[in-house]
Amino acid sequence: MTFPSQPEELTSAWLTQMLRNNAALGAENSVSHFSHEIIGAGVGVVGMVVRITLQYASPNNAGPVSVVAKFAHPEAANRAIANNTNMYEREVDFFNKTAHNVATPMPKCYFASMNYDTGGNIVVIEDLAAYDLGDQVTGATPERVRMVIDALVPLHARYWNTWQLSFDNPMQINNDNYIEPFVPGFFGTWEMAIEKFADSFTPELIALMPKYVASLRTIMREMGNRPMTLIHGDVRMDNAMFGNGQPGLLPVVMIDWQNVMVSTPMQDMAWMLGTSVTTKIRRQYEEEFLQYYVDEVNAAGISDYSIEQARDDYDLSLLFIFNYTMIMAGAFDPANERGRKMAEEGLRRAIASCTDRNLFSRIPG
Repeated sequence: MTFPSQPEELTSAWLTQMLRNNAALGAENSVSHFSHEIIGAGVGVVGMVVRITLQYASPNNAGPVSVVAKFAHPEAANRAIANNTNMYEREVDFFNKTAHNVATPMPKCYFASMNYDTGGNIVVIEDLAAYDLGDQVTGATPERVRMVIDALVPLHARYWNTWQLSFDNPMQINNDNYIEPFVPGFFGTWEMAIEKFADSFTPELIALMPKYVASLRTIMREMGNRPMTLIHGDVRMDNAMFGNGQPGLLPVVMIDWQNVMVSTPMQDMAWMLGTSVTTKIRRQYEEEFLQYYVDEVNAAGISDYSIEQARDDYDLSLLFIFNYTMIMAGAFDPANERGRKMAEEGLRRAIASCTDRNLFSRIPG
């Protein structure tokens, strides 16, 4: 089935066929009118997200009132970040090949496809408008962090050190097929991050940055010497939707699967705790969160993962994900105020995380 690669290419006929193919619309019915609006301004770093509101020719056997569609980001710099490591392709493949095997709560996917010649893509998912989107600028509460851990454990446990049996050639944190396309995005943005957010950096950290830059490949390869599984890869509060106890809603649904990959599970934990909770909350609950994760993953059948191993994996992962915050800080759209706040808060929290745990002293070399 061909597909629109930008919102202006959407048609009633395509939406009708897409929904019929998913048994989400009766064969005798059709989409008569639709409208779309960009949502999540300042949230999508590498994608453009639109809500499509649908009207039908008949009220009988009608489909959903609205759906959400994800397209490649309209800005070339942001698309380049995604294309360097096949992020659009990874999400399409995940929904088409893997999602049905994973118990982690996620949105229903109606359609996912990619044109490998043009790089165009589309992912159409259910509209979770009834849920409350997390906010990584404000930061997550301890209760919401535990909900996200509960959602991640089934994914991690499903492929824990057995991922080779299910995936032939996945994106893998310690593989050159991932490392070599990934590092240019960091090399091209870290100096811009310092320039844009100079107040976030101490002179000592600025002096350390060339050493950190030179060691990034080594850090990524070392992460592969840990327990490895399939991870979400982008566990930010802006990628978590919360049901807030409303009838019929799940506690949390994880969205945005563009970064799904094989790595240490603590990469997901480090990205969340290092950037999506306030520094005060992290300092107060960090050890409790790590112990909670270890208890839950062992209860899921991974009986040999110790808190000591988790701490060490977490520390290395925090050191790694520091570069993510640099990329976001260096590449954000200066015209987007929320994007600026998100980049600034993430950077400050990541620096505090690494400083509190004395991780900059662990930079190789």
